[in-house]
Amino acid sequence: MRIDDVARTLTRRAALFGAAAAPGAVLIGRPLSARAASVPPAPTSASRSASDIDATRLQDVLDQAHPHAVVDVTRRWTLAEPLVVDQPLTLRFAGGSVATDRDIDLVHIRSSLVRVVDAVLDGPGAEHSGLGRGVRATGTAKAPLRDVRVTRARVHGFPHDGVLLEHCEGFVVDDCDIADVGYAGVLMFSCVRGSVTGNRIRRVTQPAPYPNSYGIEAVRATTTGLDDSPRSSRILIADNHVSGVPYWEGIDTHGGSSIAIVRNRVEDCRVGIAVVPSKDESDASATKYAPLDCSVVDNVVSRSTQGPGSGIIVRGAGETVGSAAERATGIVLRNTVTGYGDGDRDAGILVYLTRGVVLAHNRCTDGVRRGVSLYHSNEDLTLIGNVVAGLRPQGTATSVAVDVRATANTVVLLDNRYTAGATAPPVYGVQCRQADNDVVLVANDWRATTTPVVATAGAVTRYREE
Repeated sequence: MRIDDVARTLTRRAALFGAAAAPGAVLIGRPLSARAASVPPAPTSASRSASDIDATRLQDVLDQAHPHAVVDVTRRWTLAEPLVVDQPLTLRFAGGSVATDRDIDLVHIRSSLVRVVDAVLDGPGAEHSGLGRGVRATGTAKAPLRDVRVTRARVHGFPHDGVLLEHCEGFVVDDCDIADVGYAGVLMFSCVRGSVTGNRIRRVTQPAPYPNSYGIEAVRATTTGLDDSPRSSRILIADNHVSGVPYWEGIDTHGGSSIAIVRNRVEDCRVGIAVVPSKDESDASATKYAPLDCSVVDNVVSRSTQGPGSGIIVRGAGETVGSAAERATGIVLRNTVTGYGDGDRDAGILVYLTRGVVLAHNRCTDGVRRGVSLYHSNEDLTLIGNVVAGLRPQGTATSVAVDVRATANTVVLLDNRYTAGATAPPVYGVQCRQADNDVVLVANDWRATTTPVVATAGAVTRYREE
């Protein structure tokens, strides 16, 4: 590698570490105080207030309100049709609530500059599949909604999503309690420059025939290209507590760009955090759009039950070893992962089809079989200062702290270590059994393993190893 190439690589990695230190400033474009952003502005002198106190139809109250009015919901309403918001206003729940026994979008936002504050929304339940959602905001690629905010909402019992945002810019979902939903707590399609912060999302049921489910997901539609379905990008997903997504993923982006997943607590999900590709619009069996420049920083991911699934996954596009499809880029920094690793390639952290990714100062504890799995096709991957602790065996197989599982990996491991748990089953430090890899080990500490390195000839180079 030429000196100028090395300089560019180091600069890129330094920038990644800088982005991780201040994800709000770097990835969102300016420092973001989600709490401050979530507070609705006080009505101006031009605004007028409205209330449902003497109303016979809640929809009439919204339709008759002046633009930018504050509409108070003070009573309990049961609706058979969506409550549609077609103009800028603040929908404020002041002791009232809205419920339905239908599979509908209970609050449907079709205007920019809408606030939904302190909402209490109850759906028909999440034991069946259906298109029921608590809040839905619908823009388009050519006419996105701007400045839609859902704050301090209680959204329970919807068969699809708690909050669905489509083509929204500058949005906020903050301090919401979302429980008992079928598909996703917060779902974003082609959304840009927003934040999902401080929410509590639990019990995502995934009823048949849903193939998957999510606590929080930032994606794009896969039936058209990027012109009509652009990537979700520049989104901060921070300080959320996601629990009970037993059949799929806690926090996810498919093909997102500059998604910062920071300081979340993710518990009892099949996969904790997934940064993975989006499908090819011309071939649903293939992936095309990798996640780009995403940051997974300071999250705590844990699972109390065994089974397949990884704590954190970073995966690029393509289906085969050495694929020429778009590679995933980004950083995984200072996360704590407990449990995970039962599957054929699963681990506390699993990466493949990446380029220039950095895994730094993460801690993977109490996993099964593998701490970190470098599956295949990781180009210029760097592992720095990670700790794997207390691996448990899977059957008769020997556990391994860092498993270079297949081929086409170029990796540097610096200052990583393994520490034993309460029991000490056989553990390898690094395993690399296939020749088509270039693995460089520098100053790692494998003294607590039974065998530091198990590798085929020529695949691994070691410097100052213990």
